[in-house]
Amino acid sequence: MRHYIDHFIELCKSRVFVMLCGISLLFFILVLRLFSLQIIHGEEYDKSITASVSKTVNVPASRGNIYDRYGRPLATNTVAYSVQIDDSITVDLKDYKEELLVQLTSTLWKQGATPNDTLPISSSAPYTFTFEGTEREQRKAEKSWKESLGFPKGMDDATAQESLNFLFEKYHAPTSYTMPQKRAYVSYYITLTDKNLMALTLAEKLSEFGETLTDELPLAREYPYTLQFNESETREENWKVGVGMEDEELKYDSLETLDYLRDFFGLPEGLPTDVVRNTVGIRYSLYLQRYQQYKSVTIATNISEKTLAYVEENQDIFPNVLVDTVSLREYPQGEHFSHILGYIRQMTEADYALYKDDLDSEGNPIYSQTDVVGQTGIEKLYERQLNGIDGKVSIEVDNQGRRMSVIDSTEPVPGKDIFLTLDSELQKIAYNALESELQKAVIGKLTSYGKNSVSITDMFTAMIKANHISASKLMKATSGVQKQVFDGFLAANPGFSKEDEDAISMVQTYLLDNLTRGTFSSREALLVAMEQGTLAASKEDMAAVQNGSISPLTMVLNKLRSGEFSPSDTALDPCTGSVFVTKIGTGEVLASVSYPSYDNNQLVNNFNNTYYNDLLQDGNTPLVNRPLKQKKAPGSTFKMITALAGLETGAISTNTYIRDQGIYRDAGTPYARCWIYSNTGGTHGILDVATALEVSCNYFFYEVAYRMGNAKDGTTNEGITTLNEYMAAFGLNTLTGLELDEYAPTMASPYYKERTVKTFNPDATTSQTRWTDGDTIRAAIGQSVHSYTPAQITKYVSTLANGGTLYRLHMISHLQNPDGSLYYRVDETIENVTNFQEENLQKVYQGMNQVTTGSRGTLRYSFRDFPVKVAAKTGTAEEDKTRSSHTWFVCFAPYDDPQIAITVMIPFGEGSGTPAPEVAKAIITEYLGLDYAPENTNLQTVLTQ
Repeated sequence: MRHYIDHFIELCKSRVFVMLCGISLLFFILVLRLFSLQIIHGEEYDKSITASVSKTVNVPASRGNIYDRYGRPLATNTVAYSVQIDDSITVDLKDYKEELLVQLTSTLWKQGATPNDTLPISSSAPYTFTFEGTEREQRKAEKSWKESLGFPKGMDDATAQESLNFLFEKYHAPTSYTMPQKRAYVSYYITLTDKNLMALTLAEKLSEFGETLTDELPLAREYPYTLQFNESETREENWKVGVGMEDEELKYDSLETLDYLRDFFGLPEGLPTDVVRNTVGIRYSLYLQRYQQYKSVTIATNISEKTLAYVEENQDIFPNVLVDTVSLREYPQGEHFSHILGYIRQMTEADYALYKDDLDSEGNPIYSQTDVVGQTGIEKLYERQLNGIDGKVSIEVDNQGRRMSVIDSTEPVPGKDIFLTLDSELQKIAYNALESELQKAVIGKLTSYGKNSVSITDMFTAMIKANHISASKLMKATSGVQKQVFDGFLAANPGFSKEDEDAISMVQTYLLDNLTRGTFSSREALLVAMEQGTLAASKEDMAAVQNGSISPLTMVLNKLRSGEFSPSDTALDPCTGSVFVTKIGTGEVLASVSYPSYDNNQLVNNFNNTYYNDLLQDGNTPLVNRPLKQKKAPGSTFKMITALAGLETGAISTNTYIRDQGIYRDAGTPYARCWIYSNTGGTHGILDVATALEVSCNYFFYEVAYRMGNAKDGTTNEGITTLNEYMAAFGLNTLTGLELDEYAPTMASPYYKERTVKTFNPDATTSQTRWTDGDTIRAAIGQSVHSYTPAQITKYVSTLANGGTLYRLHMISHLQNPDGSLYYRVDETIENVTNFQEENLQKVYQGMNQVTTGSRGTLRYSFRDFPVKVAAKTGTAEEDKTRSSHTWFVCFAPYDDPQIAITVMIPFGEGSGTPAPEVAKAIITEYLGLDYAPENTNLQTVLTQ
């Protein structure tokens, strides 16, 4: 024993022993402390502890504004309240679940939702469990289910009825509910996650308050929730793969896709489809942000005070739902500038691929996948300049992701402002004048008798063909005249299926055939148009049409005159057009009008898919920027080029006279004719070049072109080559230089003839594609394969008016930094200068002036009382023998001091009066201030004020 005591004493003297004892003591204290922290006080500390975690959050920069040449706003930012969800903040509805579920289910039952549950108990008494498998497996599944729901041990053998009663009592199912409703309530309580309950509650409440929910889900907001991929199967498939769809699921239609997404996000069955659509939209927005913490998702913008109050009052329930201010893009002049400005929207995958490598000065990415970028127009073209540099805020967050304090911040830098060369007032005048003149033309056709008149039945036929009376919408109607008409179609086509590939065309054909036969009356067609919203109508209007107290024609005329029904809505020729105006002596564009247009406010902030789909299906193609992308043969507006080419080359002189003989035989068959001979059998007589322009004599210019080169002299190619050189001098061989996308011109030449012929006949022989004298003389009057946009024709007329200096056109004036300093200015670019002989130019100018003032001028009546002299030319071009020819009008004014060049092009406008000159007169009047009435500012009125 003594030995052990001595050994212990010796050991205690050892430094190693002392160290081990110390370590053991420390370890024991550490274990005790950990036990206290995690076991005794763990829950308390879990609730109170805060994590000093620093996170960096982007602060969006303001987008640059866009102004006209005088600083009038065209694209601006407005501040509005929005509802946002910060998914990085944990939502815990444990204390509020019962209250929220009662509110939600009560609303659903009132909306007619089908109570649906997933309880493993039969739906009718006597109630039994529905577990599958052997008896042993069923008992095991039952036991597991009861344990998961917290059944007390004494209820291990509870029957299905007893189990239901227990669940009703445990989850406080409202006693006023029916049995199916109680079961659905319990099922929702068990299966709904806090995130889904939040999403359902918000979807219902925001809809109740009249808000339009915002999301990027590519499904329309209205039944049948069409997939929004612009018929791109590749985009649709890629998106479906992105949300986990595969195999047969990739073929799902919109409703099947919505059901898939409902299951994908764990929402219950039996919900109304509109509730599912809105809730899935919220969940999808959160899904897109799943990898980006501390960045909120906006689900509603420009909210009402009622919504704001609801969110603020429920902060304890939904701490992750907040009201914040957002910057909304606004286009004050909407449809007047939509083709020029374009619009912005959350970027697509293609956009992200374009911008993902853009870095700021510190090497950080400028764009994220959820950023908003320009989609078309100036907004897209100058995206990088308009987009500012986001600021950054370093924040401290707690253990639930809630923001506690700001550590550091960097202010955002707004984007640059853009000033255009366009005059917004002139643009508005041009647009309104064009629409007004088209309105007069359509009313004239509907009310006149004769060659150019149309009936109300013709109008409804045109509307059906242009989808202004939509077969697609008719198929979806659940009430009204539309349903009656579609029921009639179904009776006549018992084997019809809406899923058929040609379903829409079948319904459209049925409408057209029955309209022709009279079994689908004009009265019914008008009521359908009213129901579909194409023609704005009150209940009184519809009742008047229904009971026959007003005829369809009278109602249509009334609506046209009041402006509630536009000429483009009728789809009658002419119902489209374009205007282009430039400032002479520069490349500045003053106005660029495309009619019909669209409201780009519908496509920004909260993209209106239904509206966009209507635009895509509209037969009038309102999305097309006509001044830059609608090419037509120029007709007689081309004759000034032929005149100058002939004068400059000596083929004719200013004193040359040519007799119009009606039929031109020198260039071979088929013989070309002067238009007056074709119409009346007469001729224009003996003409010089100015008078030939005045009366637009085809024969004169046939002869001029023939003299420049012909087969008789072996100079056919020289003739067209010379003409091509003069076309190029006026810019008709290339793009105008405009910043926006435009179509390239097609200049009549041997190359373009061969290409055009082989497009329609790849096996065409050399004799069919070779250039002939007949081609040259027809090219000389603006026919042949000529094809130009209004912008290209205006550039030519502007160059003619300034004496031969070809300017590159531009719509951008300058860019300005946020502090107001100049960032960049667009300088004028001269592309070419042709030194025409002044005598020759004056002769051509004289001819153009005689068009409006001469005794035989084709526009002498239109400009008879106009206070300013105008040099002008008209032109027509036939495209479709069953429709009127296209009409062109070009001019520059004033004649003595040219300041602006104007082109008005109206497709299928011949025989509809003189809308184009009237539009030009309105533009000239505005630009020169001819109707300006100065305010009396003498001393007496100033003192009175």
